[in-house]
Amino acid sequence: PALAPRAQRALCAAAAAGDKEQAMADKITKELGATSVKVDDISGGCGSMYNITVVSPQFEGKRLVQQHKMVTEVLKEDIAEMHGLTLQTSAK
Repeated sequence: PALAPRAQRALCAAAAAGDKEQAMADKITKELGATSVKVDDISGGCGSMYNITVVSPQFEGKRLVQQHKMVTEVLKEDIAEMHGLTLQTSAK
């Protein structure tokens, strides 16, 4: 049985949201040599608010604000489309 158009859109939106989270995680891993990245959509699935946790040895010796700036620079284009985000960063 075919899904109703509304259900199809909901499934596509959920898949797109998961793809966006993975794309952001991949960017962070590549650009910052991250050993751990977790990107969670905390907006209820609409992709407007994210919680991002990053562990990268590149953060070693850097202040928290510098670590956050490194992440936001990598995600500059993604952040332009967001309502907001929370960041947790560490070197270990």
